[in-house]
Amino acid sequence: MDTDLYDEFGNYVGPELDSDDEDDLDELGEVEDHVQDEAGDDDEEGGEGDAEDEAGTMEVVLHEDKKYYPTAEEVYGPEVETVVQEEDTQPLTEPIIKPIRKKKFRMMEQELPSTIYDMEYLADLMDNPELIRNITLCGHLHHGKSSFVDTLVEQTHPEIRKHLDRDLRYTDTLFTEQERGLSIKSTPVTLVLPDSKGKSFLFNVMDTPGHVNYSDEVTAAFRLSDGVVLFIDAAEGVSLSSSPEI
Repeated sequence: MDTDLYDEFGNYVGPELDSDDEDDLDELGEVEDHVQDEAGDDDEEGGEGDAEDEAGTMEVVLHEDKKYYPTAEEVYGPEVETVVQEEDTQPLTEPIIKPIRKKKFRMMEQELPSTIYDMEYLADLMDNPELIRNITLCGHLHHGKSSFVDTLVEQTHPEIRKHLDRDLRYTDTLFTEQERGLSIKSTPVTLVLPDSKGKSFLFNVMDTPGHVNYSDEVTAAFRLSDGVVLFIDAAEGVSLSSSPEI
């Protein structure tokens, strides 16, 4: 019987049968209709959104009304306390540009030692740069720099004299300098001294340390001085100086 339904080549030649293709076609048609309906709805909604966008572009939005970043409450939550402080905050009591204030100070000593010259005369010499000389006393350790300054001080200040045959060491003002018996800091002394013709000059004498560890003090004094006086002990002879510039 089966041979009557098929030919010699295997093709079906029997009566027509109901096929499932029609059902498939019907289902495909329903799906296409559903898709078309959804597309129509989207087009309607899209048209409304485009209309809203076109209407929104016509509105004027101020800069302060724009929201570029989320707020701290949105990021951390309402239960978290956030404190915002700008780095450039400045109190109203402090001006943005402060006025330039020049500090004026005056140091006066009540009991100055008496001198062979008047202090007003010394002040008048300060107004004449041609009569001012800046001198640095340098040399090796214990070659007589501070002792030479003591001699000048004793000549110009009659009240200052040696006590109990001890060295005055007038320029050694630090306690460590007096305890060790050597200069650590460069100390200036201002004196009025005459030349060989009797003309007075204002001398700013810098007593520098002789130890090699304090050579920076000597170098700083050289930068301020017009000339240098090198001290050499006659007994020891020429020794290593505290400054490499000599």
